[in-house]
Amino acid sequence: MSGARGVVAIGGGHGLARALGALRGLGLRPTAIVTAADDGGSSGRLRRDLAIIAPGDLRRALLSLARDRALAEVLAHRFSAGELAGHALGNLLLVALAEREGDVVTALDRAASLLDCAGRVLPSTTTPVELVARIAGAEVHGQRRITTAGADVEALALDPADPPACAEAVAAIEAADAIVLGPGSLHTSVVVNLLVPGIRDAVGRSDATLVAVANLRTQAGEDPGLDADEHLAVVLDALAGRRVDHLVVHDGPVRCDPGTRPLRVDDGTLSAPAVADGVGGIVRADLAERDAHGQAGAAHDPERLAAVLADLLAIPRRP
Repeated sequence: MSGARGVVAIGGGHGLARALGALRGLGLRPTAIVTAADDGGSSGRLRRDLAIIAPGDLRRALLSLARDRALAEVLAHRFSAGELAGHALGNLLLVALAEREGDVVTALDRAASLLDCAGRVLPSTTTPVELVARIAGAEVHGQRRITTAGADVEALALDPADPPACAEAVAAIEAADAIVLGPGSLHTSVVVNLLVPGIRDAVGRSDATLVAVANLRTQAGEDPGLDADEHLAVVLDALAGRRVDHLVVHDGPVRCDPGTRPLRVDDGTLSAPAVADGVGGIVRADLAERDAHGQAGAAHDPERLAAVLADLLAIPRRP
């Protein structure tokens, strides 16, 4: 590939925001395909009141791509008192635009125009869905409950099980030269998008370079007992036969809170042959952000990630 022109980033939450920051830093205009299954906090309240898809992760992706940083800071504001307590202003804006336009994709495009976004943000499905997981043999409903269960997710599904994919998201995947999957919460930010049949099938048909960015560490609420092989096996299973061309893993210090541990491939190889066969190559790099004292944090540094993606996607680096 002589250089990625169309790039799709699939995920949600803070992890997707880091990937979008990296792609922006390379001068690209990525299309973010975002989960809208969150049912906690402001998003959960709006879903219950208005029977809509969750706006929170969509808002976060928009703000990550915004070039109008002053407006982005205002829309990131979260109210602290009264009936609006806990709501993010950006969530309310998206709901208002969706009501005015009668269509969530048009609303997202309007918001992207207002923010002068360097890219586009789309949901994986415009149908309200609920996550359903099997954890310790029991069925758990809702993203918030899943992430606070404190044990590995054994199986994951959507309700309804086969929501239609956002047509614009499918078109973006079909036109992409490269697809970046992750980082982010394994089940509730990454795999959840691939549970939408149309998104999974579009990725499976695509001949784009597929880059999976592994998390820096396990997550206490979703995958506390998984190692790197098992983590990747979950992704490969969700891809239903689509091979990952490049797996990017962290190699360096990382801050781990109680209940978490580093997620890395220490010797540069995957121990499970079936998993190794699903990956074209492994790239190891120090990807963790640093604080003012040089101490490693718990999130990806967009500039460090951008340097790796530039090489994998054959994109000239900015001076």
